[in-house]
Amino acid sequence: MKANDPATIVEVTDAAPAINQAEQMCMAATRPHEWFGFEDNPFRDSVNPKFFFRTESHEQAYVMMRQCVDEDIALGLTAAATGTGKTLLTQILLADLDPKQYQPVVVLIYPQMTRKALLVEIARELELEVRSHARIQTLVAAIHGRIMELYRQGIKLVLIIDEVHFLKADSLHLLRTLSNIEVPERKLVTTLMFGEEAFLDKLEQPKFQALLSRVFVRADLRPLSAPEVEQYVKFRCLVAGGSGSIFEGPTFPMIHELSEGVPREINRVCYRAMTRAVSRRRKTISPDLF
Repeated sequence: MKANDPATIVEVTDAAPAINQAEQMCMAATRPHEWFGFEDNPFRDSVNPKFFFRTESHEQAYVMMRQCVDEDIALGLTAAATGTGKTLLTQILLADLDPKQYQPVVVLIYPQMTRKALLVEIARELELEVRSHARIQTLVAAIHGRIMELYRQGIKLVLIIDEVHFLKADSLHLLRTLSNIEVPERKLVTTLMFGEEAFLDKLEQPKFQALLSRVFVRADLRPLSAPEVEQYVKFRCLVAGGSGSIFEGPTFPMIHELSEGVPREINRVCYRAMTRAVSRRRKTISPDLF
């Protein structure tokens, strides 16, 4: 078909309305959530408690971890696949702890983090003076002293360890040591560990038997089911100040399939579809945008 063939012109015209250069520049500067009338990006890649969507497994994990805190259980564990909401769950727990009763300390573990680095992080969060040359025994003694001080004030330390699967064996045993601090009537520290599912296999090793035996409560986060994916998307749209109706009904099974029910992937898939909709001047999101 030749370039000046009328059929070609009609075909191009039907594909998308002609827009001038000024309109193109305006669209390029428009953020997807603004195009759809949202106050905020509903699929932002960040940990924001207001977007926490409580599936059955998330609700159960929250209740079980809160049970550890309220009932003075030394160690609790939440295991989940990457992107299913472990870190967001830690933020919800953190926000719900009464500062008059609890002193929360959140430590984000990184690969190759040493035992001393872990202790230094905990000590600094407890506002203890930390000398660069301090020995491990000195750090443990200082943390122990602060725990006892908090106890006399009627406050309990709650350690929240995120990405615990990165910790080496000696650091994990250190957590067990801290969990042993107690008075006759109760434990003085509750440690909540959050890590990937592979961490469970690690704990099954004989050298971790002492630690595993102290994990009284364990919760698991699972990917979202197809109905939960639809509810999740609509919930986040609503919280962002808009409506989930911008997503056409047939898109939800596609979102579930592409994301495998993992919240982080759901956010990525939906945001990408919104961006494509803006580029095509669409006000609804249809299956062809995925």
